[in-house]
This record gives sequence, C-alpha cells and structure tokens, in this order.
Amino acid sequence: MAISHRTRRSTTGGTWRISCLILGLGAADAARAQSVGFDPADYGRAQLPLRQTTGDAAAVIDRNKGAFEPIAELDPRDGLAALARPIGRVDIVLRNARTGQMVGASCTGALLPGDYVLTNHHCLPQSGDLTPVKASILMDYLTLDGQGARRFEIDPKPVEFDARLDYALARAAGSPTATYGAARLSGEAVPGNRSMLVIHHPLGRPKVMSRFRCFALKEQGEGPDLRHRCDTLGGSSGSLMFDASVAGVALHKEGGLDPKDPSSFNSATRLSAILGRSRVLSEIAARQGRPPAATAAADPAPPPAASPSGPAAPAPGGPLDPARMNAILRGR
Repeated sequence: MAISHRTRRSTTGGTWRISCLILGLGAADAARAQSVGFDPADYGRAQLPLRQTTGDAAAVIDRNKGAFEPIAELDPRDGLAALARPIGRVDIVLRNARTGQMVGASCTGALLPGDYVLTNHHCLPQSGDLTPVKASILMDYLTLDGQGARRFEIDPKPVEFDARLDYALARAAGSPTATYGAARLSGEAVPGNRSMLVIHHPLGRPKVMSRFRCFALKEQGEGPDLRHRCDTLGGSSGSLMFDASVAGVALHKEGGLDPKDPSSFNSATRLSAILGRSRVLSEIAARQGRPPAATAAADPAPPPAASPSGPAAPAPGGPLDPARMNAILRGR
C-alpha cells in the first residue's frame, strides 16, 4: 500500500524519486503521491524535509506575496484562529514489510470529541506493504522553530478506517482536545462553486490556510469525491475542508492541479459519504448538530463566544470570501 496523497504533477528532483522507491510507489502512483516523506531518524522533530507541487493559484500569488496564509499571523481571538486550533500535523513512521525499511511520512489531521484524530487512510494504511509503527499529532506548530508546539501520541492502529473513502480515525493520548478543542463536522451537501477553506500543514511546514481561489469545482462527478481548486502540497493529506458554516464538509486526499490546465482539480471525500460509513463520526456529527438545551432564563442569553470546538459561523462575506475575493477572481 503506497502513501498516496496523489497529484499529477511534481517539481521535486532526485530526493523525491528516491523517497518514492523507498515507499514502494510505481511510476504512475509516484507522480500523484502528495504525502511528504522524511527520514525516520527525524521523527519527533518540528522541521521536516520538503516535497512540493502546487496549482495555478500559487503562480498568481507568487507575484503577490504567497497563496498560503500563515495561521501564526492571525490574532488569537480571530474566528479563523479558533477554527484552526484543532488542526495539527500527523507524523508517522512506517515499516515496509517486504524490505524492512523504516520510512517517515507527514499528513494533516483534525482533533474531534473523544480525543479522536481524523486523517486519510493512506496516512495510516492498514493494508499493503507499509504498516504504521508509531504516530503522533503536532499541535500549535505555527513557526519553523516549533516554539509553543506540543506533540501527542496517536495509536497507529485506527479504530475505524475505509480505504475506498480514504479516511482513518485513531485515538490520541494525553487529552489534546482539553487544550485545543475539536473540529466540527457536517454532512451538508457541497454544491459546485461553493467557496471553501483548507487549514493544513503543506510540506510538513507550519500551519497555514488556503482560501485564495479556493472553491468546489462547478463540474462535479458522481460518487463520494469532491473536486476542488484549493491549493495544497505534500503533507496536506487528511486536512478538513470547511465551508461558510465553518464545519468540515470534506476530507482532502488527492492532488491533481495543473497550472496549465484550468479544468484540473484536487480531490477530497465528502463528509456525507464518510458519515454514512462511520458509526463514531456520525454520532459525533449528530451531537455537534444538536441545538443546546433551552434554559428558562428571564433575560435572553448573549450569543456564545467562539470556542475551540467550533467558532460561530461568520456573517455573509466572512472569512471564506473576504471582500467577495473569490467572486471577483471568478469574474463575477
């Protein structure tokens, strides 16, 4: 089983090809792989080696200071900072059953109630030649020096997984949700052209968000996959995709953007499909979607402040589409 956040294009050189050979990827799969590899001797460190591939948004933003917005630059009281808080970097060491080789990989994951971590199955594979032997999630990794980041061990054997839907749900030790809260899930349908937001650790680097030209493709295929145009890199596998309800509605899994092909797209799995398969996640989403119990207070209570487990939804024209940026860029 290859670690396979897939993309059709890569700009890395010999080191990337060597990593693909170690991971046992064929030429076709290797060209699409977007998990970021690292030397297993570096496991536990904050700063990891780089692997890279981007879509056309990066070319546009290259002239305008960059497509990925660092979470570290947000005011901690900002709603987007609260939304990003339960997102962390998932680091894994795997053993190749055929060769005995130990390899490292990095993805993105989200904390959920019960101290679960949601990521891609190809990040914590349960079939094929690669077997996870240890894993962890690095929280609050906001700057290259790793100052203020905390690591929590993850059980490398997921409590739930599905290779076709490419999701894995594993338990974290140390009660990380007590500090970082939990992401909110939704099975809401995602129509084409919906503005979106991805919070992730591309290349295993400090946490960023993609919202520039980040939207669901107008033309969607049948089945559980969601086609989108949000820029990602190796290491972005397993990142939740949020819509204007600031709930996760899809789980990013594959690259595919080609800067020369405006019809190209990245792929995610719709949360509606995953919730239909996962007992644990469907129960979590049902609890999160339930309105709080009514109280008999004489005066109406003030609206609740944003919490780590799910900040309040933004007003129209909010963080997913500031100043109608996406509409303007799409010529509307």
